[in-house]
Amino acid sequence: MVVTINGNGTVTGLSNEITNEVLEQFFYPCNGEAVTTSAGSITLPNVTESLYGTSTYVDLPGSTITYTPPTGTKTVIYKFWFLHSKAGDSHQIGHFKFYIDSNEVTKGYLTHGAQALQGPLIFEWPIRIGGTADTSTGRVASWTSDKTLKLMYREYGSGNETKVHETENYDGSGDNEFVMPRIGITALTT
Repeated sequence: MVVTINGNGTVTGLSNEITNEVLEQFFYPCNGEAVTTSAGSITLPNVTESLYGTSTYVDLPGSTITYTPPTGTKTVIYKFWFLHSKAGDSHQIGHFKFYIDSNEVTKGYLTHGAQALQGPLIFEWPIRIGGTADTSTGRVASWTSDKTLKLMYREYGSGNETKVHETENYDGSGDNEFVMPRIGITALTT
């Protein structure tokens, strides 16, 4: 059997043809630039500095985007790349929650921690469209107007301090350097 994946995402050569077309996709640094989408222009977040965690949840800088997918979209994949680092303590722990509008996607919760923590995190979540809405998984019954997607962040406690968008070490030294996060969306037909 010969299986062919065509440029439009169609797979042929199987007993049942599978189509998974990308209708729209972008992934850019959070530098405040405008991006043209099927629903018009959106402005990406503009992140210029790091954030040190506290014991209170706050919006994770750069992670908020308001988006409307193209007609025919069945899945939207939200993607956010950022640096999560230690902030002085020996064991660092950060907590992250994903939201669609004001609804927490409770099954999308993330805790990230380690000793001498310093590295990128990539948070990706597929949002299914159609059927019965389920806030725990992020499924929405329909999506024809803007929805706001974002992450919220806090550290575990004062003995487990973390920060985002900044290194703890850089280029062979203990210098802290800002690292710009990246955000993206992929809209699929399946």
